[in-house]
Amino acid sequence: MKRKAQLMLLFLILPFIKGSLFNWRYKKYIISKNVKNNYKDSISGTVQCSEGYINQTLDHFDPLVKGSLQQKYYVVNDFWKKPDGPVFLFIGGEGALSTYFLTDGLITEIAETHGALILGVEHRYYGESLNVDSLKLNNLQYLSSQQALADLAEFHRVISDKYSLGPNNTWICFGGSYAGDLSAWFRVKYPHLVYAAVASSAPVRAVTNFEAYNDVVKTSLSDTTVGGSQQCLSNISSAFKEIQLYLDNNSLDKLHKDFKLCSPLKSANDYAAFLSNLADPIEGAVQYNTNGTSNSIGYICKLISDAQGSPYERAIKLNDDFLMATGADCLESSYLDMVQMINDTNVNKTASGVGERSWTYQTCTQFGFFQTCDNNTQCPFSSYMGLGLYLDMCRDVFGISPNQVNASVNFTNLYYGSDTPKGTRIIFINGY
Repeated sequence: MKRKAQLMLLFLILPFIKGSLFNWRYKKYIISKNVKNNYKDSISGTVQCSEGYINQTLDHFDPLVKGSLQQKYYVVNDFWKKPDGPVFLFIGGEGALSTYFLTDGLITEIAETHGALILGVEHRYYGESLNVDSLKLNNLQYLSSQQALADLAEFHRVISDKYSLGPNNTWICFGGSYAGDLSAWFRVKYPHLVYAAVASSAPVRAVTNFEAYNDVVKTSLSDTTVGGSQQCLSNISSAFKEIQLYLDNNSLDKLHKDFKLCSPLKSANDYAAFLSNLADPIEGAVQYNTNGTSNSIGYICKLISDAQGSPYERAIKLNDDFLMATGADCLESSYLDMVQMINDTNVNKTASGVGERSWTYQTCTQFGFFQTCDNNTQCPFSSYMGLGLYLDMCRDVFGISPNQVNASVNFTNLYYGSDTPKGTRIIFINGY
């Protein structure tokens, strides 16, 4: 059986959530590349990381609900100056928590400087922190940012008892992307437990139709300071315009052959899925921009500029390069196949990577973050990449209507304060 590029767009524990529903193969690829290339001047070879589990309450807000789950955590105490050294809490996001982020980079450097105990907590329903039936629809109701914050509060209590921590041990939490939200919100909602928070690339304002995402993509592709150029942007925009013309003219067999699609294009949602997956390496390069690797603006722009032929033919080359890099034989384009994949409740597929079903559920029930081009005249891609694709996915997988998606996004902003949260000692680190 051919390996398919299960291209499920969307955002993880690295800077800002890239994705809403598609391109999970690409997401795993990006994570592995960042892990290998970030923080090269590290001291991780000498840092020891131990792991453990705590028994978390399934529902922190309803005592009548019975059940629990085992939540995974990690401890690095190489630098801890007992008994009064601070505690650095690294919060996991929408994927399995890697020990790499606790034994390398900034948090390790400042822990060594300040004699801190480093703790890492995996998010419920991701990685190994879930039960065998967690992904079934009736159990997904216990997956939310509110439950995750309550998990952190309970973790604080358990670890304080285990390590005899007290008022002299200052807790500071860290997180990036969605976990950056959680870091800020933990300080806002539980200020008595955490003294300060570091929130890196934290999208604290939820939005259903996230058209502005591709505004940044467009600007970055033409910015020479990050490896882009006006010619690069022009080539990409022209390529997608030509692809859209083929779709408008029903030249589907040509697109199927040229872009090595896994299945025939049959519906408007297939068109949107195909185009979103085709755009994803470009969007991902802008988001992560790991210099010196294939997931960088410079690499994308050089490839699409150096390739021979028309912009359309250069887009074919870019897609071929992406399929080769991710080890895929074809580009996923079937909306129904994607629905089937998100409907998979097998938790064994979640432990080693990102949580496709879990994160899709959270986007539908709390955050949106659906990256579209349907009303954005500045988008360098295609207007076929519309909001309807994502709203249909929420409905067809979870039975959540468009009105419910919008209501949930509005509630999230009301509950946490959107982009004006009322908290103190929160450091928001953002880049452009």
